[in-house]
Amino acid sequence: MSKSTRIAWSHASIPGDEPDGFEVLFRGADGSVSSGSTFNLPAGKVGTWEIAFTAAADVRDGGGFCFFRRGFLIGHAPQLNNPRGRDYVTMASNSDARLDLAVNSDHGHEPEVARVRVSKGILRKGDWVRLRIGDRCGGGPGAEVYDATTMARLEAAVDRNGDGEFVSLAGGETRIRITSEASADMLRILGPSIVEQGESFHLNLVAFDIHRNVCEQYRGVVQLTASGNVSGLPDRAVFEPMHNGVLRLEDVQIDHPGVYRLEARDGDLRARSNPIFCQKSPDFRLLWGDFHSHAWGDTSMALMDEPSFKLDPDARHRQAREVGRLDFAAPGPMSPPDQADEPELWEAFQQAYTNHDEPGIYVPFLASEVHTRSGGDRNVVFQEMEDGYLPTFSSMETLLETYGDREDVLLESHVGGGPPNWDAFRPNVEPLLEVASGHGAFEWLLQKALRYGYRPAVIGSGDIHLPTLGAPMAPHCFRGRFNKVLNIRDTGFGSGPLAGVWATRCERKAIWQAVAEKRTFATTGARIILMVSIEGNPAGSEIQLSGPARIRVVAHACATVQRVDLIRNDRRLKTWRPNALDVDLTYVDEHPLKENAYYIRLRQNDGEFAWSTPIWAKAADGESQPASDLPWWNEHEIPVQVSSGGAENHTDDLLRYLEVEEDPDLLSELTPAGMLDEVTGRSALFYAYLEPQHEPVSIRWYYEFSIPRIHLDWGWQDFGAKSGRGKD
Repeated sequence: MSKSTRIAWSHASIPGDEPDGFEVLFRGADGSVSSGSTFNLPAGKVGTWEIAFTAAADVRDGGGFCFFRRGFLIGHAPQLNNPRGRDYVTMASNSDARLDLAVNSDHGHEPEVARVRVSKGILRKGDWVRLRIGDRCGGGPGAEVYDATTMARLEAAVDRNGDGEFVSLAGGETRIRITSEASADMLRILGPSIVEQGESFHLNLVAFDIHRNVCEQYRGVVQLTASGNVSGLPDRAVFEPMHNGVLRLEDVQIDHPGVYRLEARDGDLRARSNPIFCQKSPDFRLLWGDFHSHAWGDTSMALMDEPSFKLDPDARHRQAREVGRLDFAAPGPMSPPDQADEPELWEAFQQAYTNHDEPGIYVPFLASEVHTRSGGDRNVVFQEMEDGYLPTFSSMETLLETYGDREDVLLESHVGGGPPNWDAFRPNVEPLLEVASGHGAFEWLLQKALRYGYRPAVIGSGDIHLPTLGAPMAPHCFRGRFNKVLNIRDTGFGSGPLAGVWATRCERKAIWQAVAEKRTFATTGARIILMVSIEGNPAGSEIQLSGPARIRVVAHACATVQRVDLIRNDRRLKTWRPNALDVDLTYVDEHPLKENAYYIRLRQNDGEFAWSTPIWAKAADGESQPASDLPWWNEHEIPVQVSSGGAENHTDDLLRYLEVEEDPDLLSELTPAGMLDEVTGRSALFYAYLEPQHEPVSIRWYYEFSIPRIHLDWGWQDFGAKSGRGKD
């Protein structure tokens, strides 16, 4: 049997009811076997997919079988050439025909996974062909079930005559419900960030598995504790089957002003709540939300092209409310079909908007993404009910003509499929900018916006595809930024990042006004209370300076604050290492420039970040150029002392992975640097240089997964820097 990988891949088959046999089973590395037309698999399970076809009639020269995946990925790059590598594919058959096998090694954007072609002879009635994806016969680790809960489908089709038209099989569909893992890896307890003294509020208590799916199977008794002045909090919370991993605790009150953090514990599972700031009469509420996330509506990736239990617009809003305890969200289609072709799609989003609109409690928004060819992608967010959306592949000119002057529409720049290309197309304004998303952290995009003279409100957004809306960050497979460097794309957040908005109340117009006035900041998911000001002017302000700039940073964090950096334009003015949960910091810039954009980057010791929207300050008597001895915003600090702390125990495994899956010369001077226990999970940290440019990178080796996962960051400080000194 010969093998070939050059092929024109198909997006879909022709509807039909061909009688050929089609069977899917998953043979776990633990010896278990799952099969049938429908079955369940836990996320992250390792084993081998077996896909079998049986010809009901002759398949002639040029014909063959193919199969498609919907709603999930089978690995990221199934391959035919490396038996020691993951997702290795083999083929067996009892036919005497010559068969060619092609696999789609870049099927992140193509639904067709593999195709078997008769290149000589006839595949006769009764002959069978069996593919194994994740074949472990050569010592490879196998394949890993997709790590986000979803409804997966595999479809099969046949080309009987070699005319290139594949017709669906009558029984050629298998559905696999991917569930969470059975054991919980994390507890999270969330409350409002700002409450009024004596006000009743609720808490959300959620269990997550190692992939940060909601652990629906979790059963446990969680002990709850708080300091004085908190009433209505039960001593314990019991998770039962009906809770599906999510509990809501009502009628909690705080009776005295101050910052409070609650504790939850079930054995080794421990959680500290976000800081809850009780005030006598708060002028502003810190609201949390996600303006850029995705649900049903995808014509380009076969991930979100049907309204499954996970992706239905109504389900997305429930996730935002119950899992994320968000105050607002705007789940929308990523690359929707033309509205005239599928009007029911937008109608479902409109209905979900209506179902969940509860002023004072939760505010839904409508959104849809536009993928312009010249200027990059923009997520389009509507303030009110909207009749329709612009075709997803509209031009930037059409996008701006349609929405550019509307005050009830926000165009959000982000890094995903197409970062904003301001060299090719430069809009007059960029009102909303995403510095962190499910793809990673992108402070370099903010730096680029500042160089172009933009003054955007800064936010984080999940840009989720299949992970749960409102879930914490996770080292999700194949979501990272190094896909043009690595053979197998590294991990990315997948979920987590949020927008913090200082609004007068949890209502639509108040949220919209707060964003318009740039009272926003971004986090990677932690509900950090962050307040940045210059002489009382908050982040987002545009001010005139008559002398030195006195910058104040107040933060109430969810974990110990490891580092706070004050950035002015593209240089770092000041670094604090407070090692505290609550910080109140002041810095006086005695020599401001003529034009200044001051912002804060904060890092907790659990790997969570926050970025403030800048304060733009003009100083008539200021200098034109920064002092030459100031470090760049992303200047990499060489660790003076490296304490491996056990990371060296994972060096051989990492080197073996790089040898099998990557170019062994890709990374040089690999140095174990320490063990990390962060929101994304436990990992071994390494420093290295990325060749051939010899750029510093840090590597997180997530060793607890059945197939360990790798995550890279530019530099030895993971600021979301795209490149080296002073660059983006």
